[in-house]
Amino acid sequence: MIEFTRAMGRQTKNTLECNIAYSIVHKYLSGLKVIDPFARNCEFAYPYTNDIDPNTKAEDHLDVEDYLEYWKSMKVRFQGAILDPPFSARQDKEIYGDANLYTQPAKMKRIELALGNLVEAGGFVVKFGYNSNFSHEAFSCTGIHLIRYGGSMNDLIVSIHQRTIADLGEWQ
Repeated sequence: MIEFTRAMGRQTKNTLECNIAYSIVHKYLSGLKVIDPFARNCEFAYPYTNDIDPNTKAEDHLDVEDYLEYWKSMKVRFQGAILDPPFSARQDKEIYGDANLYTQPAKMKRIELALGNLVEAGGFVVKFGYNSNFSHEAFSCTGIHLIRYGGSMNDLIVSIHQRTIADLGEWQ
């Protein structure tokens, strides 16, 4: 059964500054070794934080695919992950200056697969966006949390994906 909640929140460029978003992440990932490849100024997963923008508080400033490849090459696994990429081409352009940097479907699928491969069995990926899709076959969606902002603004969809298959037999 999928858990579902809906709550009023405050929209912000730094997602976890919204108390509702932070409480969801805290519920699933508190006290765990967590990776955040789109961290911006969020330090929840410190020191495993990355953002391509060097003007953020993230520990590393690599392209997300390069960042995830680094951890794969080190054979490091995590107990959880935060996946909070730009949700649209407009956000991609506003945040990173390129409307197609992280919103291309093929690129996001590669990112989701690489990130999922780094998460241990039983671990969670908490995904923020305008959809609840997660491409990795080893994960099942266990929760959907809507954060509404009122008026005609889009809700933020927070989907919880738990790794239910221990190993797919290889690092993809």
